[in-house]
Amino acid sequence: MDSNQVPSVWKNKEFIPFIFLRFSLIFALFIQSTSVAYEIFKVTQKEIYLGLIGLFEFAPILLTAFYAGQLVDKLDKRKILLICIGCYMITSFVLMFVNLESIRNQIGIPVYLGVCYLAFFILGLTRAFSGPSLFALLALVVRKENYTKAIPLSSSAFMIGSVLGPLAGGLLLAQFGIESALVTAFIIMCISMVMILLISPKPPDKSESESTESAMQRIKEGLKFIWATPIILAVLSLDMFAVFFGGAESLLPAFVEKVLKEGPETFGFLRSAHGIGSLIMMFFLSSIPMLLKGNVGPKLLGAVALFGICIIAFGLTRNVYLCFAILMLAGAFDAVSMVIRQSILQIKTPENLKGRVSSVNSIFVSSSNELGALESGIAATFLGLVPAIIFGGSMTIITVIVIAILIKQIRIVELK
Repeated sequence: MDSNQVPSVWKNKEFIPFIFLRFSLIFALFIQSTSVAYEIFKVTQKEIYLGLIGLFEFAPILLTAFYAGQLVDKLDKRKILLICIGCYMITSFVLMFVNLESIRNQIGIPVYLGVCYLAFFILGLTRAFSGPSLFALLALVVRKENYTKAIPLSSSAFMIGSVLGPLAGGLLLAQFGIESALVTAFIIMCISMVMILLISPKPPDKSESESTESAMQRIKEGLKFIWATPIILAVLSLDMFAVFFGGAESLLPAFVEKVLKEGPETFGFLRSAHGIGSLIMMFFLSSIPMLLKGNVGPKLLGAVALFGICIIAFGLTRNVYLCFAILMLAGAFDAVSMVIRQSILQIKTPENLKGRVSSVNSIFVSSSNELGALESGIAATFLGLVPAIIFGGSMTIITVIVIAILIKQIRIVELK
């Protein structure tokens, strides 16, 4: 079909609630995670406790992602998301309750930390199912011809939430306290539930729903596809190993307080910088989709390497506004990497395998993000805060070079 005859992605009535779902859910989760992370560091004053957040979020993803992916391929994506959002709401309510000052004082800091980490474990478990479901759902609410526009728009909705979430979290913390921040997050999660209800059920293909294959056979099928498709394996590997070492931004609460000598407002301000840079780049990419076509391999490698350089520069900076600019640039380069990776996965993966491939992707992404946060926390404990940040950025650059040499397919990735 001629591209000029393809209906606009905005004419699809289900795409609009999908975009609002992407925004509202991540907006609420970022307000929540930003607020709780800052509060945990406030009561412990130790970077390792920030790193443990990543560990507790990653562990359930690692344990369940393979099973979750094959289940998403087999069941109604919308129904799974309904259940996931319900779990997010319950967990949000628990965090809201335990962070009431009177409750925290009554139960004590050790129990408080235990409940918070349990909540992060449940959030990670829920994300193991919601991530693949959202990934697969996008392909069901838009036409394939609209992928190059829908993917940046969907990612932009995510980035708007990731920009406004930390900023709102920091402002609410500074002006009203953590209780108000978490109440706000819970209310917005309720809006996410309304959005998913506006999307019709999305049952799987009949062949998938009636499949007699065992869960293990379906998991093996997904892994076999990934292993037999070098470019997908290469992209996932780049994400896991390169961004793993670039997780120094998870140390931002400690950096703001110990290095910049600032408070929660500055934390929220700087926490939003990455998302602002990503958002600007997302809009740019969605306006000029030709940038996502042709050989995108060098763009992908270059974007991740430049992200690593930004992390090093961030660790060496002592001016708040310069820190903001550097983190914004890091976000822009990260956005280029993310859009290219998502485009490759959407275009190169068959519909009946999207859930399973997305689940493997969620393990790689979580390895880079959550375990990256743990790595940064451990490195800061043994090397010191600033050396840990510089080490992380340096290792990101080295990883890009190694992968570019070892996996030749990543240098030439054609997207049409």
